[in-house]
Amino acid sequence: MAPYTSAPQAPDPFTATRTRMEEMLAHLSHPAMASATAEGLEDYITAAGREVLRQMLQDQLDARAAAEVRVRTVTGSDAVVRPRAELGHRRLLATTLGRVEAARIAYRAPGAANLHPGDAALALPRQVYSYPLQRAVALEVAETPLRRAGAHLERTTGGRLGTRQLMEIACRVAAHIPAFYQQDLPAPAPAVGSEGDRLLVLSCDATGVNMIPSDLREAVRAARAADGPQPPSAQLSSREHTGRRRMATVFAVYDADPVPRTGADVLPATAAERAARTHGPRARGRHLEGSLQRSTAAMVTAMFDHAEQRDPDHRRRWIVLVDGANHQLECIAREAATRGVHVDTIVDIVHVIEYLWRAAEDLHPGHAARAAWVADAARTVLDGHSPRVVAALRQHLRTRPDDAKQLPAVARTAAYLQAKEPYLRYHLALAMGWPIATGVIEGSCRFLVKDRLDTTGARWSLTGAEAVLLLRAVIDNGDFDRYWSYFTELDHLHTHAVRYQGQLALAA
Repeated sequence: MAPYTSAPQAPDPFTATRTRMEEMLAHLSHPAMASATAEGLEDYITAAGREVLRQMLQDQLDARAAAEVRVRTVTGSDAVVRPRAELGHRRLLATTLGRVEAARIAYRAPGAANLHPGDAALALPRQVYSYPLQRAVALEVAETPLRRAGAHLERTTGGRLGTRQLMEIACRVAAHIPAFYQQDLPAPAPAVGSEGDRLLVLSCDATGVNMIPSDLREAVRAARAADGPQPPSAQLSSREHTGRRRMATVFAVYDADPVPRTGADVLPATAAERAARTHGPRARGRHLEGSLQRSTAAMVTAMFDHAEQRDPDHRRRWIVLVDGANHQLECIAREAATRGVHVDTIVDIVHVIEYLWRAAEDLHPGHAARAAWVADAARTVLDGHSPRVVAALRQHLRTRPDDAKQLPAVARTAAYLQAKEPYLRYHLALAMGWPIATGVIEGSCRFLVKDRLDTTGARWSLTGAEAVLLLRAVIDNGDFDRYWSYFTELDHLHTHAVRYQGQLALAA
């Protein structure tokens, strides 16, 4: 009886991968490698291993292309039926492992763009850069200058990207972050303590970023144009860098448990007070956002939006900490009135002390006398008696009328304290356990803006600086992984699903 013939085995789709792996193992088994250093071994395995992984990805894509099933017709969202199918349409894909090609069936019709359901099945991006590579670029650009980011990516992935490509990828990835934060996101887990007693602290500030001239705000550009061209000068650089910056607005929202204190806890006058001082409330669940494109009013609205996500029923005490900028105060008051929420606004005590120091420089020639005067005046303000300090400063101006023009800081400090007096009720804030300093937002501005955008000699485009700000904020908030899922789903919708009739989720 004749033996049965066995069915032919399907070809191994990973033959090329196995070949490269065997070549790598053969190289490692060569006698010359027996004397290689650990550094040489590691470098070879890293480079050769990356090529094996790239080939593995290529083999898998080729296997998927060979297994793709042709359908009779494909109808696009333009209602055009594409009856023609052509095999072997290839596209390049730059990945973290190297460059590969994906082959798929193209469905065609005269006068209509080709459709590739295979791209939707693989959820390929519209651009040549794979999603893992885009994610790596976004994380690098958010943290380091572009050339350094490109060099690091070249070391880790073996691929080279120019600075323009890096910034284009970062801008594209960051484009949907504002929409992501406008969703009804879950609020951070509450801190220990009853919800009604926990403070909800809102704080905003602004800091400047050097911009290219075309991306300055209209008022700044107009002022620069009015000044006209500057005459030649032997001075190498100007000490006053006016007309170069655009203000970035940053806000922070966080929870804090009240910690009752006194003025002695903030500015202890003796060693005993210093030893017995109580530290202020600690920030928990901090959320940051920053923007160069959006106005102060828009950022204040976004700040209140996030605060209402945490406290939709307005059951908690809302504390607003600012540096005293009038426009910020106006925007906050208007937003609070619109939403029907009561807020307690406090001007940062550190800014008040800075004004007192400027006045002390006019009043006292020696540092010791200045320090003593500032300490006494600051304690007076902390005790809720800022009008007394204003009266004392104006008394100096009246008793020394001939020197009034020589005391500009005294007049400015008196005017500042008088104008901000409704927001200087520190004795009540301390007794209630509220924070009175904007250290959280000051540190946030330094981290979010200065550490990355204020590098020496840098001038930013508006789109590039905005993308970096958005990425740094979403990373610091711990939301990047959640945002990445949102970004890829939205990108799949815009790239693939909307191109087909019925907006089918072809990647499912």
